[in-house]
Amino acid sequence: MAVNRLIYLIISGLLWVNCSSPKILAPEPLPMASLDLDDSTEFRELDTLVVKADAKDESIGLQEQPTYRATTVRSFDLLHTKLEIRFDCSKELVIGSEILSLTTYFYPDSILILDAKDSDIQNISIGNQLIDQYSYDNEQIRINLGRLYTREEKFNVAINYLATPKQGKDGSAAITSDQGLFFINANGEEGNKPQQIWTQGETEFNSRWFPTIDKPNERSTQEIYLTVEDRFVTLSNGVLKNSTKNEDGTRTDYWVMDMPHAPYLFMLAVGEYAKVNDEWKGKEVSYYVEPEYEDDAREIFAHTPEMLSFFSTKTGIEYPWPKFSQIIVRDYVSGAMENTTAVIFGEFVQKHKRELIDNHNDGIVAHEMFHHWFGDYVTCESWSNLTLNEGFANYAEYLWLEHKYGKDEAEYHRLQEAQGYLYQAAQETHPLIDFAYADKENMFDAHSYNKGGLVLNMLRNLVGDEAFFESLNHYLTVHALNSVEVHDLRLAFEDITGLDLNWFFNQWYLSEGHPQLDFAYSWMPDNQSASLTIKQSQDGNLPLFVLPTSVEIYYENNRTERIEILIDSRDETITLELEEEPLVIVLDPDRELLAIINEEYTLDQYRRLYRPENSLTLRTVAISKLGNEEDPDNSGIILQAIQDPHWSVRRAALSAYNWEEHEEDQALLARVAKEDEHSMVKADAIYLLGDLGKDQYKDAIAQGINDVDPYPVVAASILALDLVDPEMAGVALKSIENESQSDIVAAISNIYGEAGDTSKLVYFEKHFRSVEGLPSLDFYQSLESLLQLTDAETKMIWMDKFETVATSGNSISPYTKIAATRSMISLLKSAEKKKNLLSEDQVTSLRAKIDRIISAEENPQIISIYQNFMNG
Repeated sequence: MAVNRLIYLIISGLLWVNCSSPKILAPEPLPMASLDLDDSTEFRELDTLVVKADAKDESIGLQEQPTYRATTVRSFDLLHTKLEIRFDCSKELVIGSEILSLTTYFYPDSILILDAKDSDIQNISIGNQLIDQYSYDNEQIRINLGRLYTREEKFNVAINYLATPKQGKDGSAAITSDQGLFFINANGEEGNKPQQIWTQGETEFNSRWFPTIDKPNERSTQEIYLTVEDRFVTLSNGVLKNSTKNEDGTRTDYWVMDMPHAPYLFMLAVGEYAKVNDEWKGKEVSYYVEPEYEDDAREIFAHTPEMLSFFSTKTGIEYPWPKFSQIIVRDYVSGAMENTTAVIFGEFVQKHKRELIDNHNDGIVAHEMFHHWFGDYVTCESWSNLTLNEGFANYAEYLWLEHKYGKDEAEYHRLQEAQGYLYQAAQETHPLIDFAYADKENMFDAHSYNKGGLVLNMLRNLVGDEAFFESLNHYLTVHALNSVEVHDLRLAFEDITGLDLNWFFNQWYLSEGHPQLDFAYSWMPDNQSASLTIKQSQDGNLPLFVLPTSVEIYYENNRTERIEILIDSRDETITLELEEEPLVIVLDPDRELLAIINEEYTLDQYRRLYRPENSLTLRTVAISKLGNEEDPDNSGIILQAIQDPHWSVRRAALSAYNWEEHEEDQALLARVAKEDEHSMVKADAIYLLGDLGKDQYKDAIAQGINDVDPYPVVAASILALDLVDPEMAGVALKSIENESQSDIVAAISNIYGEAGDTSKLVYFEKHFRSVEGLPSLDFYQSLESLLQLTDAETKMIWMDKFETVATSGNSISPYTKIAATRSMISLLKSAEKKKNLLSEDQVTSLRAKIDRIISAEENPQIISIYQNFMNG
């Protein structure tokens, strides 16, 4: 699953949160001798058991064991699931019948427990015999099978039921609802929004629409008879075997998945879709999009067949499943989901070709695809081991970017992932393999995803590429169509490499945190040596890390030397005998370690660190430092970086350079604005041209306002032209005022907001619900500035609109919800200071609206943002 990681970016960009959590240490081995395993104890209940030591046993020391989330004990083996599903949309009801084929796992058993949340169980049969020996508590069905069954016996359980998934609502930052199955615009009353039905099974939510053993270490084959209105298209796991039109205007599609997979990966989707077909080695590759986007489907899911080949080659396991389909749904509760052979994406990936320029979906497509090896083919046995799914999918993004776009693009992505992890780690840390989580939903965080991928990158660098990918192949081959824990991964690497990797897995997977390294060096001319001092300054409760790494030494005449070192103590001193005094020494020059490195260099040394062949991190750090210091010697390096191989460094250099002071270089800026291959660099250069305020550049700037260039370029051109010639910009605005793309809308709203013309509120009325992503922050800020010029009644009318936006659930972009709420809180704070801005009753009403927004919000990360706005 790809979580909606923009929440972490919003938090880190808007505020700092100070909080602390108790450190969670990996648990001691489970003291089985202290458990009372009499006839009333069922192994299957151990998945949520808090195991406590015998209080009388003084030798144990601890009087209570910490919480230990044991893997669910498998009493039964679910072999096959047959479902017949139809819907009553007016009641948001699932009408289902199923036949489950099972056997006991090892021990004979007579009690079968199935997960089934908030369902109406109408009847149950064993074989062909109706039974009444079962109980149901709205969470689980406990079925008395009538006798003991052994593992040599296969039996069928048939259940007729009604399910009401909408009773579920609790979620997490990653998956904002546990409803399991969702009716979108069920009664067709929500304007132009399409009617859809879709599912979200992870973690254990599919048992809201069919009874099953809803655990990640279970798996079965499946078949689904899915009956819908004939106008709808359906999608499910596996292959569509046939479709039958019924006399009542419905159609029954028969989907079959003949390879076993975990119940949380079962899916269905229903809606009016355009299906665009592709092919890979004789297997169906298909894209389901809303009809408006049919011509864009191959660009939305660009490179899908190429990715299937790439990951098949990298893993040495040819894509094992019968098809690969991708579908986009409305109001999705997460980023995307790797349902086997049928991936679901949120609507944020659904864009027209022009919107996809320099804004592709490759990362999230690669993420979900790689799950078909790591997550679907080989599945984590418990949510404590979630990073065995998500860490690999996260790292797939790096692997694909490295392959398709080069090392720098992959490194840029890795830096973003590291920032996301470090932000969360500043608030709390836990082991990657976390047996003590408070709630399984908490595992979907920047540890399981970001840190998991970053640790795999370090493991790859440690053992080398050949050993890394051969070890992955071994892991997948040995555990094919099975569930795994972290030690299976370690043993696979040890089998291939012959190395003892306990130290690596203990510190990175089974312990928490990351190293913080204070690095310095000095030159000792008497013995021609450099003395390196490295202190691990992380909290003493965190591990002391063993860190194989290197230093790079810079000499005169652009000569460098790289020397491998080992850091394995709190205070490390390493002496290097060198032939001459170095100009600068850099620790971990490729920045491969997941670590915070504290280092200080002179400006001259930072200038030497900018070399196009250096790692992206070093180049970025160098330009950032040089740009913050006014030194004429920096200009030449910054100017050189404007030609850097990577667009992110070029952007940093553009903003760091003093263009007004260096008039002789402004022609270069104009050339970058016209010719740079990356739209974000062009957009920055265009805006900087406008900021110069020179009439000579207005025609060049105006050329960016067209219907061909990427939207960020057009938006920057509008803003830049307004700086140079507002009248000319006003004329140009008319040609794009009906454009609904968010970058354009934000740019126009910025101009209207600064103009202070309240008649332009009509424009804001048109777009306040539809603007999405980061541009919504600018849009609402501009709208807020206009509202300051209106009367109290108008302000409160708009506050009603803002509340509607902020409480619209998943149908509105998180950025938009946050932007609207921030503007409301801003007005409240202003009204509390300026007593004549709103009446007392209006202030009370506004405060109540904000309270309702916070109370209605289900995403804890967004709630935290709101609370910080209130307290800020």
